[in-house]
Amino acid sequence: MKLTRQHHREARLLWQTVTVSGVPDVNRIREAIRTIQQQEGRGAEAVLRCFSQRLNVYIREHQIGVVSADLLPVRQQEQIAERFRETESVKAGIHFTVDPGVIGGLRIEEGYHVTDLTITRQLEILKAELLKD
Repeated sequence: MKLTRQHHREARLLWQTVTVSGVPDVNRIREAIRTIQQQEGRGAEAVLRCFSQRLNVYIREHQIGVVSADLLPVRQQEQIAERFRETESVKAGIHFTVDPGVIGGLRIEEGYHVTDLTITRQLEILKAELLKD
């Protein structure tokens, strides 16, 4: 299905109705989605797709992602969360994930900015330095 300018325009207007001071409200989102789902036709599906894309971009830009090799204890998660609560980029919350491939350390994804403090990354840097000569 081709997404037209009209679909994007309607999704943008929908986005404006569900945000309060630039932050999307979960209850308003649910209500808007229910309203659009009740409409018939492929246009409603296209508007929902555009809206979903807009919401995914918002979450990507305003969520902190913390990746570690093992599940962090609750106390440590709270300490990390407390450091980011005052920043603008945490509007969509903090998400903790486990990736055994990082071996140790943390990778912090703040919007599109990544701070990689993992052992895996340090080994990659060391390998590049050794192979450079």
